Amino acid sequence: MKYLSLILLTLLLCQCKKEKPVVTDPVVEKLIPDTLKPLSYFPVYPGSHWNYLENDVTPVAWTTSSTYLPHSYALLDDSGYTDTVYVPFLNDKPIYQYNKLDFKIAPFGNVYTPWPIISEELGFQYEKEWTDKRYGDFSEKLVVAQKTVNANLDSIIVVKGHWVWGPNTSKVSTQIYTKNVGLTYSDVVDTVAMQTIYKLELTDYFINH
Repeated sequence: MKYLSLILLTLLLCQCKKEKPVVTDPVVEKLIPDTLKPLSYFPVYPGSHWNYLENDVTPVAWTTSSTYLPHSYALLDDSGYTDTVYVPFLNDKPIYQYNKLDFKIAPFGNVYTPWPIISEELGFQYEKEWTDKRYGDFSEKLVVAQKTVNANLDSIIVVKGHWVWGPNTSKVSTQIYTKNVGLTYSDVVDTVAMQTIYKLELTDYFINH
């Protein structure tokens, strides 16, 4: 009887014994970079491609890297570099979801900085790229002018552009981004000559989700 009691006591103690908690090492986790996957209106997934026709004549191909690649860039305040993340590369350039990296020349930092390609926010205003405005504002001003949201794949974002100074003030641009496809159409129209002076149309594509 005494022997049986010892067995029952041992079993009871085993059942009451708590499992050791799993300890996550934050240092080890920090060594694993995040992956910034593409967003719906600019789905530049690795292994994808887009074929365009420029001005109805010239074939233009956009391609992405075969895999996500590690990337970081210098901070503007000279405090080092951003944390490394995995991003897709489009035409050999890193894409941070709806942002590209644009270069600010000295004395404005002489570094790369995130720059919007597109936004899903209706009315969002930005410039196509960074420009040195000490010698005139030659930048193209962009605005998300239209967003059509449907249940199907035809949901689009229309970006309109114009110039406020220099030789392009008579011109306006249009870019159309289709959900789960990307850029499907782009043009520049001279409103004085009333003619399209540049056009880029998507002919076929492959998205490697």
